Amino acid sequence: MILLFRIISDEDQEFYRDLVIDGSDTFLDFHHVLQENLGFDPTQLASFFITNENWEKENEITLIDMMQESGAETLTMEKVIMEQYFDDVNQRMIYVFDFFSERAFFMELIEYSDQESPRKTPFIAQSVGDPPKQLALDMLMDELADEGEADPDDDDDNPEGDDLRIDDLDPDLFGSGNPEDY
Repeated sequence: MILLFRIISDEDQEFYRDLVIDGSDTFLDFHHVLQENLGFDPTQLASFFITNENWEKENEITLIDMMQESGAETLTMEKVIMEQYFDDVNQRMIYVFDFFSERAFFMELIEYSDQESPRKTPFIAQSVGDPPKQLALDMLMDELADEGEADPDDDDDNPEGDDLRIDDLDPDLFGSGNPEDY
């Protein structure tokens, strides 16, 4: 079974991707092709959320298993295949690519076929517009640079601009009685 997903962003109406994937491919395959096409850092955390028709999250499929509890099942991208969740047009999911800011892509199954793809799947069938930046932190840094703001690493709590240096510390701090001596 071949699945065709439309991927959109609420940050840019000009952006979308159409991705073709085989039903027997994994969510990890989907993740890798999307990350590569968008030029994202693949080491960043990401998750797919299977949603209902109102985009309400139902099931999470994570990049890595982060569950600390024994007995709790975690669905990971490498183990879950696409056809386990998608077999009908208009089914939806959300792909969270920036966990710190809850930024995501919205994905909908727009077509499927029982035929086999003549190309190796998954692949991007259509690419329109530039993707949003992966991390909101990157966007904040760019905005500060564009506005000519002071270095974001400056300490705002020290208006005199005096930087504390190791030489300024009391030498007695390095003597006996430090926690590592106990």
